[in-house]
Amino acid sequence: MLERVVVIGHGAVTCLGRDMDATWSGLLAGRSGLKRHDSLDLDRFLRDVGGMVEGFNPGTPDEEASVSKLEAKSIHLAMAAARMAWADSGLDALESGVAYDPHRVAVSIGSAFGGQDLLELEIGRAARRKSLAYGPYLVPGLIINQSSGQVSQGLGLFGPSVSPANACAAGGHAIAMGAMFLRSGEADFAVCGGAESAFTPPIMNGFATMKALAHRRLGDRSHEDASLASRPFSVDRGGFVMSEGAAILVLATETAARRLGLPVQAELIGWGMNSDGHHMTSPNRDRIVHLLRRTLATAGVRPDQVDYYNAHGTSTVVNDKVETEVVKEVFGDHARRMPVSSIKGAVGHALGAASAIEAAACVRSLLDQVMPPTINYLPDPTLDLDFIPNHARPAPLEVVMSASFGFGGTNNALLFKRGDHD
Repeated sequence: MLERVVVIGHGAVTCLGRDMDATWSGLLAGRSGLKRHDSLDLDRFLRDVGGMVEGFNPGTPDEEASVSKLEAKSIHLAMAAARMAWADSGLDALESGVAYDPHRVAVSIGSAFGGQDLLELEIGRAARRKSLAYGPYLVPGLIINQSSGQVSQGLGLFGPSVSPANACAAGGHAIAMGAMFLRSGEADFAVCGGAESAFTPPIMNGFATMKALAHRRLGDRSHEDASLASRPFSVDRGGFVMSEGAAILVLATETAARRLGLPVQAELIGWGMNSDGHHMTSPNRDRIVHLLRRTLATAGVRPDQVDYYNAHGTSTVVNDKVETEVVKEVFGDHARRMPVSSIKGAVGHALGAASAIEAAACVRSLLDQVMPPTINYLPDPTLDLDFIPNHARPAPLEVVMSASFGFGGTNNALLFKRGDHD
């Protein structure tokens, strides 16, 4: 019999809050963390709206001291979320080497861009010095696997350490890989998720020139209120809003969790990954349908048993249309009854961290038996699902699904089940 994989802890840092509780309360309140930022100077950036975690930059009092020499913000965000999730799991109160074997704890943290903000900083410093010499911490801070490496070091964990760089599916792929380490017998626990901070002119302006980012042009309803810029599934959606953040889940085999008496928050009953093999940026409907069906089948779950679908829902014209079509095809008649929402209206698109943040929201939905809304929503008659418009909704939830799709045609699905309850 296959070992069950359970969630025993979760943590997050987002533009809505510095921990999961603040993020979750903001989501349920229908609040947006997106706004115009002075640091996004229009002399350098083509867009001035984003979802930044303010006051969390390296060099501030809130930085992670153990990685102070590494000025890539994504590493600091990953460390903060990992420490929260580790504490939430109860493992931080147990003695390493006695209660659990640190060699059997895997770390898997994904990112799309890693430390590109540090690269931008170092290019500026070198130019001001008129020197070809860059700082000695540039390469360690730039490489994508450094978040996993620093979390391993900071928490004293010596199991497998991996860092999928799979665009907007990176965090979800990291969670799936953590589950695979457990299912294979390689580890008893896994610290997994995603972290991202990519607010640099090349990245943000590159997305803008691709026409992927929302634009607060005159006449747009976000022109006066930047919090309205991201509006998934809405008739006037016009692109995503970049954000940053991190979210981490602590997974365990059920055997290990029961042995240590650790509460089970949810069960990860299914996961799937595939590739479109289709286009560098545009999602492929058929490949995503295949992925979701295979994820459900592998978990032994019928489509009509899914109580809530947490959507990728980027607020772009193409993604939201394709994803709506996918949901209709995979879930059939049940699609009309199944609530669907995207939290990107509230937290923006955190790229490689997005799917991990959404996974943490799914865990909290199961714990609290409530679904977060799709905010800033105005109906699009061609997208005719129940998108939980603008207000959170309590509901009896047993099984929830989250899906994410990244540039390069890399896709991910996660299937969670309610944990222990009376």
